Amino acid sequence: MYAPKLLKSFPMEGPYGLGVDHPTLFVCEGSHGLKMFDVSNPLELDKHLLNHFKNMDAYDVIPLSTKLLLLIGKDGFYQYDYTDRNNPRLLSKIPVTRPEA
Repeated sequence: MYAPKLLKSFPMEGPYGLGVDHPTLFVCEGSHGLKMFDVSNPLELDKHLLNHFKNMDAYDVIPLSTKLLLLIGKDGFYQYDYTDRNNPRLLSKIPVTRPEA
């Protein structure tokens, strides 16, 4: 029988989607951007923020084992190369706009 229990929680500004490519956790926080964490020690997540991209609205991510991150935001679809976790590189952006009524 399984009996999960909460070991620790961390405050977030507005979490949406998340993805993991161990040891990297990606957390989308809507208008607060995208955060990347090192989760080698998950109980100390708050001490291992790698990056915080504040200039976007991030809603969901798919990290691929090829170190390619697919991200959907309010204004578009992004692709990042995160081979260097400390310096992810934007590869492309496909703008998404609403049609005018």
